[in-house]
Amino acid sequence: MSLEESIEEFRYKGNASICPFAKLLNTLNEADKKAALKAIEKNIPDVTLASALRKEGYKIAEISISQHRKKLCRCQNNE
Repeated sequence: MSLEESIEEFRYKGNASICPFAKLLNTLNEADKKAALKAIEKNIPDVTLASALRKEGYKIAEISISQHRKKLCRCQNNE
């Protein structure tokens, strides 16, 4: 398999218009969503927020939070 074929295999092919962090926010109960948004507002480090979310059983990477916070994610690019 060529590199080009491998890239195509792993390339995101969905047409979701929101990033993983925004998608996660939509699944949280109101209290947890409020806490996550407050952490973003207070500039809690991405690694801290991601670690806390993972401890609570959610699957999220620091980079997803970072890209969302910096408005570099796909949900920001699709507005």
